[in-house]
Amino acid sequence: MKLFFYPTALVGLILSLSGYAQKEGVSVANPILTQSINSTPYILPIDKGSVKGSYPIGVSNRKTTHIIFPAKIREFDAGTGDVITQIPETVPNILRVKAKEKADFCETNMTVITEEGSFYSFLVRFQEDPEILNINIANNLLADNFTSDQKGINHSPTISLSSEKNENEMLTECQKVQKLTSYVRNIGASKMKMTCLLTSLYVKNKTIYFQMSIKNDSEIEYEIDFFKFYLRDKDVLKRMAAQEVEVKPFTNYPKTLTTIRSNTEYTTVYALPLRTFPEDKVIEVELYEKDGGRHLRFQVESDIMLQAKNL
Repeated sequence: MKLFFYPTALVGLILSLSGYAQKEGVSVANPILTQSINSTPYILPIDKGSVKGSYPIGVSNRKTTHIIFPAKIREFDAGTGDVITQIPETVPNILRVKAKEKADFCETNMTVITEEGSFYSFLVRFQEDPEILNINIANNLLADNFTSDQKGINHSPTISLSSEKNENEMLTECQKVQKLTSYVRNIGASKMKMTCLLTSLYVKNKTIYFQMSIKNDSEIEYEIDFFKFYLRDKDVLKRMAAQEVEVKPFTNYPKTLTTIRSNTEYTTVYALPLRTFPEDKVIEVELYEKDGGRHLRFQVESDIMLQAKNL
């Protein structure tokens, strides 16, 4: 049995931290590291409630492990180059993971951030014959919450990008923008007697409002499947998943606009997080028809975004 002796000052720090934890209800997550730091009155312990758990996975150089995420992968990072990964271009919510040579492999970690702001952490070890080859993260979230509660750690995987936004206030602003005069010209797309045009841009409180006109010149109703916005590389035909990021709107108005009737025109407004981007990037707007083929897509370049007016 090994005996450990600590300096008197360090013992005092340990006892002090222990007393603080008991008095204030702090459950220290990293006591070994905290206690090993030289005595100082300015040490703040990391509470367990602020710690996100990690998934342990085994990887092999002979088999591929597939991890399926609830949303498109936005960013990925591995602690070392021993981990080989690939995101299929056609299925950007799946991460393929393999290991390099066994002899050189060191235990490491990797993290994944998905487009809706969820964060996932993994502890990666080498396994000659991995126990698990296919993991669906969405099916594990209930167990995550239960296990995290038992351990007293943070289990929420999602970083809310709009928690500080007041949706009712933004809906009011959307109504104002809908009635304002259009000034942007010749930005949009037309196909099979359907037209979608960007007509004006307004900014307020770190939010940019896209005023758009949708016109149906045909005799067939157009049912909207979805309206999406992406930050993408400019003039790139084949894009990898890491080269595009969906920009999630805070809200839109009118929310009841789901069908564009024949020979009618509507004005809709989408509120997006305000951001600037390099000249080699564009905001791509996509309007898809449900169960149909009249899909519209157009790009908004950085110089157009700079024409936005204050609301």
